[in-house]
Amino acid sequence: MATASQQILTLEYPMRLTHLILVLAAALLMAACGGAQSATAPMEAFPTTAPAATMAPAAEAPAAASIEEARSDMAGGTAAQPAQPPSQRLVIKNATISVQVESVAAAEASLRARAEQLGGYVVSVQTTGSDEYQSSLVTFRVPAARFEEALAGVEGLARKVLARSVSGDDVTEEFVDLESRLRNLEATRDRLLDLLTRATRVEDALQVNQALTDVQGQIEQIRGRMQYLTQSAAFSTITADLQPVPPPPTIIEEDSWQPLRVAREALGDLVRFGQGLLSLAIVLLVWIPVWLPLLLFARWGWRRAANGLRRRTPTA
Repeated sequence: MATASQQILTLEYPMRLTHLILVLAAALLMAACGGAQSATAPMEAFPTTAPAATMAPAAEAPAAASIEEARSDMAGGTAAQPAQPPSQRLVIKNATISVQVESVAAAEASLRARAEQLGGYVVSVQTTGSDEYQSSLVTFRVPAARFEEALAGVEGLARKVLARSVSGDDVTEEFVDLESRLRNLEATRDRLLDLLTRATRVEDALQVNQALTDVQGQIEQIRGRMQYLTQSAAFSTITADLQPVPPPPTIIEEDSWQPLRVAREALGDLVRFGQGLLSLAIVLLVWIPVWLPLLLFARWGWRRAANGLRRRTPTA
């Protein structure tokens, strides 16, 4: 009788193991979609050494319990963890400020030193123009606890604040959801590791190992996202647009004497006179075939008339 029970267990064990793998795969899909938290109690081990009379009932109870636990994971059997208190909320703070400063280069150097002094660092610097027309866009990060102090330091460098924008992104809910998904996946990973150590067939071991690889990949992604959110909330980002102070406009009264305007007008008249002379020279050059023969003929006639007049005049 004991031999018959052992044979029945030998046949039923791979079937139960296959059912457990399928149920855990379904639980893995639910955990990847961000389902509710699951129970973390480990699966009961299948008894391998027991009297023949009690072996079949003992194996049947843990198998049924393991299936029920996996189904409880899928349905969200345990209550969700309470949200973080307000004092532990994760808020990513950002600020953008545009200011006018006396010296852009001096203000940029001051921001670099101030960021390091507050325990932060400069992310990027973009500079355009030169000398009095130079402008700079400085982006730096400081600890969240020093955010207001850093922002006040930027305003202290300004002669005039042109624009100011402060925003915050509360990621507490996302972080809590990631924690819940991480607990689900870690519980599923532990169960898969237990099944992997108890697998007796190569096919079962391969299926469990594939599921374990998928779970571990999702765990690493969630941990990376949680680390990013934590670091982003720990350091705030400030972007400062540094603009030079424009020079004051030159005011000239209309009724007063304006020597610069007189000189400018005289220079304009001189340029126009020179342009007129140059235009006349160009016209004369073009009309040389017309006026040059006439000029030579008039000169020849004038000399001939003068010579005839001298011959007709009697000498004393």
